[in-house]
Amino acid sequence: MSKREKGYIYIFTILLISLLAVFFYFIYSYMSGSTYISKNRLESLQADYALESTLNIKISQDDFQKDLEDFIFKESSNKLGIKKLPEDTELLSLNFKKEDYQDEKNKDIDLISLKSQIKYKDTLVGGRIRGHYINKIYKEEDGILNSSKISSEDLNSLREKFASDDWTDKNNKKLYLDGDFIYDYQDGKYIIFEEIEVYDEESDSYIKKLNPLYDVSKKDIIIQKSGTLKFLSSTRSQIFIINGKVVFNDNTLSGIIILKENAQIANTCTLNGYLIDLYDRNSGIGVKYSSRVFSLYGYLLPEYIKFQPISLNYYDIEDNT
Repeated sequence: MSKREKGYIYIFTILLISLLAVFFYFIYSYMSGSTYISKNRLESLQADYALESTLNIKISQDDFQKDLEDFIFKESSNKLGIKKLPEDTELLSLNFKKEDYQDEKNKDIDLISLKSQIKYKDTLVGGRIRGHYINKIYKEEDGILNSSKISSEDLNSLREKFASDDWTDKNNKKLYLDGDFIYDYQDGKYIIFEEIEVYDEESDSYIKKLNPLYDVSKKDIIIQKSGTLKFLSSTRSQIFIINGKVVFNDNTLSGIIILKENAQIANTCTLNGYLIDLYDRNSGIGVKYSSRVFSLYGYLLPEYIKFQPISLNYYDIEDNT
């Protein structure tokens, strides 16, 4: 073999080795890069899971409901605490954010986000769970909540909570009625009367007369324990809890009427507000739904505030350290 041929073989060998080196380097780099990408993807996925777990842990805590109600009604600080975090997780922030809006029909839509930012190992991630915060049972468009609108489990729970009047304790502007009374508007005031018999000298007989007992112009809650309550006029926006017989006069009332198990309805009326009739006692109350009564008294009603999740979203955050 000539020197020239040997030279060609030598050069070819060098080129082949170089090409193989480049090829294996490319394979190594590709595999290293893929491993790095896969590792990052795995950690990113784990970070998403850690964030979701953080949000769910907060929602499941006993103090979540109180934190939510305080934020809605008292506009308290929305910096929240959490008792336990997933492993390898650092909490950066946790808070509520109201996102109410009006839809295309100008209907008010209640919306709130529980937002959080965390650091999982070396990965930063943020996210939020969005949901409605006003319980859907108080949004019936016909203005009536009865046994047909909710599940048997929820019905039993609500009946138990409304059975006692303890839920009204947040408001001290209330009046208990035990006996037969009349509600009327006279001389610029809403008044509870009792009907009495007095002797009339002119006719030499006893006649019935209305004796004023309570000015309820500034009372928010009227609780009938027993007896009969007769309405002669319209009412201001109030809560009426009916345990006995109620007599209407084809008049228009405003507020929230709650019919207990022993409630009895006589005659008819129109209610601008909301009717809670968990025992299906209604036979004469026509209802025109009004959300205004909830802006006044929603904070009192059992389970009025209830977080109802609808979506979960993630977003990346920058590491400024």
